[in-house]
Amino acid sequence: MKISISQIAQLAGVSKTTVSFVLNGRGDEKNISQATQVKISEIAKSHQYQPNQLARSLSLGKSETLALVVPDISNPFYGKIARFIEKYAEAKGYKVMIASTGEDISKEQNLLKSFKARQIDGIVLASAQRTWTDGATLNTIPIVYFDRIFQEQECSFVDIDNQNATEKLTSTLINKTHKRIGLLTLTSYLPNINQRLKGYYGALKKASMQIDPKLVIEINYNNKKKYVHKALERLLYLNEPVTAVVFLNNVLAAEGIWAINTYWPELKDKIEFASFDNLDLFDYSAPKVISVLQPTEQIAQNCINMLCSQIKENKMVKGRCIRTKLIER
Repeated sequence: MKISISQIAQLAGVSKTTVSFVLNGRGDEKNISQATQVKISEIAKSHQYQPNQLARSLSLGKSETLALVVPDISNPFYGKIARFIEKYAEAKGYKVMIASTGEDISKEQNLLKSFKARQIDGIVLASAQRTWTDGATLNTIPIVYFDRIFQEQECSFVDIDNQNATEKLTSTLINKTHKRIGLLTLTSYLPNINQRLKGYYGALKKASMQIDPKLVIEINYNNKKKYVHKALERLLYLNEPVTAVVFLNNVLAAEGIWAINTYWPELKDKIEFASFDNLDLFDYSAPKVISVLQPTEQIAQNCINMLCSQIKENKMVKGRCIRTKLIER
């Protein structure tokens, strides 16, 4: 049988306000005696009292809940981030709500407004915004950005070395004597993808290799399997076909492995792939895949630490950039 605050107050012989203060952990602050606090706590425990979370949020002015908003939770990178966000948030006493935007800016804005209305204490966000001005008015609650960071953005963020990592990734293929290196990407207007493109072009320039626009193809987000197949077909049937392909995220690379094994199995030991971000699959796959490993646990831990500091201190925490690791196979 559920028990209410009024019933606890009657059993303890105190006011509802006193019970509320004790159950919200404010007994010492309100100079309530230890004996009364213990009595209230024991009554609540013995009757299996379950607090009304909404009422508790209104009373405390916080929900003890954080939100994680990402473009696509089915992407293994975001799935790993979510697992570690939950781990580190829970250690600090927070629950986490998770939502995907599907790269839809209006959906992202509606989600942020909804979370604000629910009194979410803070948000970790990988934004779908095309420019910082698209989201500048939404910074009304503590937010830490990751994965997509705009240069003009004054905010708390956790970033990685996108450009430098992609330059190293592409240079590794060049050092293996590949002369025709294709590139497949999603949503090139995003800041992280734009930085990775710069890394690819930078590696070609340093090696004095010709930059051929025909080798760079942007994939349709909503039908990746179909368009990766078509893109590889285009690259493999050029007069001078590619011998290697850089994928700017791991989902595209996985679709590339599927396409080669399905349509061109004779090429799986002749073509080489490179992927920004790693998958366990790459340890066993053909073609071989060189990859950039993003430190997901370190990213998530820094996001939660920054967000909790921002919530506590009510001011922006300086962002930081974390280095990635190159995995050669």
